[in-house]
Amino acid sequence: MSQEPAPPPDVEWVKVSGPDALAPLDRHWIRLLRVALLAAAVLIAWRILAWQEDSYQLAAAGAPAAQTNAGSMVTAPPIPETPVPTAVPVVVISPTPTPTVAPTPTPTPPPTPTPKTHTVRPGEYLSVIAGFYGVSMGAILELNNIPNPDNLPAGQVLLLPPDAEVPAEAELPATYIVQPGETLSNIAVALGVTIEDLMAANQIQDPDLIFPGQELNVPGGGS
Repeated sequence: MSQEPAPPPDVEWVKVSGPDALAPLDRHWIRLLRVALLAAAVLIAWRILAWQEDSYQLAAAGAPAAQTNAGSMVTAPPIPETPVPTAVPVVVISPTPTPTVAPTPTPTPPPTPTPKTHTVRPGEYLSVIAGFYGVSMGAILELNNIPNPDNLPAGQVLLLPPDAEVPAEAELPATYIVQPGETLSNIAVALGVTIEDLMAANQIQDPDLIFPGQELNVPGGGS
């Protein structure tokens, strides 16, 4: 039979130099010390890794870490997120249309009435003309600045007052009977014909040679 090898002798570590050399340590206490140191190293490493992980998370979240007096890291309270304002609808206000101002029509002045006139015929008297239009001789004299009413040249245009009444044109009779006190000039004015046409129609040589009751042919009458 082979003989079993003897177990190795226990090794004891002793400090053999120096004035304060330690006494021989028991192997059991050395092992416990090694285990305690290993556990402490693992705990420290775990805390370092945990601190780094917390720091990374806080940096990613934007919240700084605060250090306490004991050296441990305390997570700062999260910063409340500012709500993003929603888009406000833009209301476009259309400008108020300016009302179109209608141009004020220029008042049309009333037409100027055509002045009433009369052209003097040969042998006419101012009194006959005034009576024919229903106005006074003085109004005609003043309006036309006539110095001598007995001297009216044939062809003169006389201005008549505004209130002169122009007789409406009526159908001329075929004949006319001379009345007492009438002259051929008065009859021509009353009939609205010239004294020359009246003399030619009746073959009268002298306009003063007519008599009451004489029948005169009226030029253009009876048509």
